[in-house]
Amino acid sequence: MLKIYQESFRFFRNSFPALLTLAAVIEILIWAFEPKAESTAVGVAVIFLAYYFHRHFLFGESFALRGNTPAEGAPPLKFGWFLLISLALILVPTAIVLTLILAMWNINNSFLAMLSLIFPIYLLSLSLFGTALPATVARDGTYRLAQGVRATFATMWRLILGPGVVGTVLLIGAIAASHVMDNLGIAADSPAALAFNIMLRALGFLTTIFAVAVLCEMYRRTRPEPHATQGSDPAGHRPA
Repeated sequence: MLKIYQESFRFFRNSFPALLTLAAVIEILIWAFEPKAESTAVGVAVIFLAYYFHRHFLFGESFALRGNTPAEGAPPLKFGWFLLISLALILVPTAIVLTLILAMWNINNSFLAMLSLIFPIYLLSLSLFGTALPATVARDGTYRLAQGVRATFATMWRLILGPGVVGTVLLIGAIAASHVMDNLGIAADSPAALAFNIMLRALGFLTTIFAVAVLCEMYRRTRPEPHATQGSDPAGHRPA
């Protein structure tokens, strides 16, 4: 398990210039234009990033803004099913949370209720069905959803110890830094706040990288051993 997290940090470090550039583009657009569509635009951008992250952990491909070369033997880039499954993994838990809030809480407590419910329900959803994402990237026709479901608890505790811990640390650090900026009188629309948001956005990609690394590792664990497949490659093009 430790190897997964070490590889995640290594990939984040090597990709940081590209990730920082993307974070700057996102935050400058939000800062310069109307931020109302921020959540939707950023969500779609992160999904496309996650696709490339999957290709790294499955096929060993590097990530850069230009010149991404598909690994030898890797399937071509196709986003369709990956995008649909990713959206389902986000929207279904959100719909469940909103339904529970409307049924059990009044509107005054809805925000607090959402925070208390969205993370555990999303964690459960990702643990149950998240291995379908790397299977889709690998275009593995031998994968069955039941194989990933059987690994739910093993996937869940790895997600908690990896992206869960990293995301919590980043959130606490962001809250503390925000309080410091408020005490210093730095305005939310100032260049200093923009620089802070860019760095925060870039660091936030680390949580996604950890989650992708865990799901790719758990996907591999669902595949039959090579000797049991008479020379086929059921693992979806494992990296060398």
